[in-house]
Amino acid sequence: MAQDQERVEQLPQRVRSQKPARRGRGTTRNAILDALKRADGLTADQLARRLGITPMAVRKHLAALAAEGLATASATRRSVGRPAQVYRLSARSDDLFPKQYDSIVLEFLSDLASLDGPDKVDLLFNRRAERTYEYLERRVGTTATFDQRVAALAESMDELGYLVNWERTGPGCYLVTQHNCAIQRVAGAFPQACFYELETYRRLLDAEITRSCHILSGDHMCSYEIRQRVG
Repeated sequence: MAQDQERVEQLPQRVRSQKPARRGRGTTRNAILDALKRADGLTADQLARRLGITPMAVRKHLAALAAEGLATASATRRSVGRPAQVYRLSARSDDLFPKQYDSIVLEFLSDLASLDGPDKVDLLFNRRAERTYEYLERRVGTTATFDQRVAALAESMDELGYLVNWERTGPGCYLVTQHNCAIQRVAGAFPQACFYELETYRRLLDAEITRSCHILSGDHMCSYEIRQRVG
């Protein structure tokens, strides 16, 4: 438990140090994103003065951000002259800025373990596993063959952000590989998350399943070897 608490205490600093995922947009475009985030709407002229570039250059970057669905423009009347175009960030842009979701989840889980005991935390992971099973079963349960069940499982987990691929390795044998763990920081502090993932797969496929690679053990992926039951 002390180790789990230490991880939780260290996480906020790590999260704050992370840079937003803005690759490919360049310094100026990122500066525009930051300026719009700090203001309740700015014109191209206002942005140009803040950034020290021309309004024409600003408008070019704003057009690119609007094309990505990251910025919106609305006309605002002024006392003199033509209406001004005021630019704001869209809801979609919110994902470009740092978040601490993992941190707060870890803090809540650690507090719950301290207040009510580890069994209460395990109950939460159990309930999450049930919801995950129900979601996957709606996808997997409509298939006709075991091949299709494995494929549906892999495709469903891929849609949840796990970057999954699968292959048949022999008669009745399969390998499902997850190249990303969508809850890696949480699982690092509470390994029952990984336990319930494996159990959910066994329950869904009614098959013999072993985890041959594990991200939390230092591997660069999680792999599951699946063997169809015979008879």
